[in-house]
Amino acid sequence: MPRKILAALIAVSALGCNYKKATDIPAPVSVPETYTEGDEQAPEPAAKSDVEQIRDARWWRYMGDPTLSALIEEALRRNQTVRAGWARVRQSKYIANQVRAAQMPRLGAAGEAAIGKSIQAFGDFRFRSARGSLPVSYEVDLFARRAREHQGAKLDATAARFDQDALAISISAEVAEAWFDSINSRIEVAVVAQQLDTDLRFLELVELRYREGLNSAVDVHQQRQRVAGQRALLALSEGRIDLTDQRLSVLLGEAPGREFPVEDKTLPDIGPTPDVQVPAVLLKARPDVRAAQTRVEAEDRRLAAAIGARLPQLVLEFAPNYTWLQAEFGEQPGFQTASGFTWDAAARISVPIFDGLLGRSQINTERAIVEELVERYAETILTALSEVEGALVLERQERLRIQYLEDEFRLAGITLDATRDRYRAGLSDFLPVLTALATRQISELQLVAARRQLVSYRVQLHRALGGAWPEEFGGPEDD
Repeated sequence: MPRKILAALIAVSALGCNYKKATDIPAPVSVPETYTEGDEQAPEPAAKSDVEQIRDARWWRYMGDPTLSALIEEALRRNQTVRAGWARVRQSKYIANQVRAAQMPRLGAAGEAAIGKSIQAFGDFRFRSARGSLPVSYEVDLFARRAREHQGAKLDATAARFDQDALAISISAEVAEAWFDSINSRIEVAVVAQQLDTDLRFLELVELRYREGLNSAVDVHQQRQRVAGQRALLALSEGRIDLTDQRLSVLLGEAPGREFPVEDKTLPDIGPTPDVQVPAVLLKARPDVRAAQTRVEAEDRRLAAAIGARLPQLVLEFAPNYTWLQAEFGEQPGFQTASGFTWDAAARISVPIFDGLLGRSQINTERAIVEELVERYAETILTALSEVEGALVLERQERLRIQYLEDEFRLAGITLDATRDRYRAGLSDFLPVLTALATRQISELQLVAARRQLVSYRVQLHRALGGAWPEEFGGPEDD
């Protein structure tokens, strides 16, 4: 009979060990050799050390604005979302410690004291007793079930740290966008104020010619309408300054109202599009991609732990005791005392035989979760590739758009000068001048917005490329 039991245990063990731990899970989707917006020809195969080299995530240093760098570094220390992220990282580490506790021996302390009296056939029995014990129990991790649970929890903590890196990159981009919006709002106010000044000078000219009988009242009303519209646009542009400054204050972890050194600031000259590494590097450079990969590995460990839960479990127990007893029997006068150390030890083995398909359902559930996370991992990779491609496309097209807008603005200026000269010479009415003036002002504002958008696309590109997050920006991970 013992041989049959041993053979059954070996068979069950072999069935449970039919598991291969997944590490460094490859990309579940095909990753192209180069971006479509990169070189037309695929690059020459690079050495492994070159391919695995990851850019620094501190992209803002290339903007050439020390104020921006200081604001981003302040936000990474004070922003509430970032600080909450570090708390999540600590939580995941503490949870991993809780899971690890199952691998450790359990040591407790127990004590009891009792006093009583009972009636027995040979007389009364009175007693006083005290007992102390230090029970120790330890589950032998025969099939590494507890170890794999701990590995999964540690991988969850690693994924949480990658999430924090991705959050920090996102916050740095949001601070940069708010800072450039603050600068651009002031540029827009200056442009609109200048346009309003031009409209007022035209209004003076129209009113003068009206008084001389060279214009109709309609021309005066149209130009006054133009001035009123510019004043409304100026009020809106000035309001945007307050909104952008408030948004920047909140990102820095403080209430709105802070003043920023924005005066005389201009949008950065971002220069040409930077060299973009091959897409394969993105899998290591993007912390959200690495987090998705790590979660697949963590769930794989939990799948192994679910399989291990179907295998035999061995628990060792040992309890040293000290017992003190005083007893009085029947008519015998006085208490008799006895004391001493005792101990008991046991080995307990258990094997699930039938649990109503609970164990099998748990294994199938974990397998389904792994499949889900693999698909999410693939989706994260595709999203990362798409974001880089999109940023490259948008930056290229925005540069081309700016060239056309600059041509349009230049031609609008020529048209305005020509219509104004004809108007002053009495060769046309004021409507062509008004149309040309409106066209030129709209073109100028479009050019201002396009230049701001180009900077935004560069920020999006840096954000999409990710990078190695420096340890100096790490948070208080341990108390």
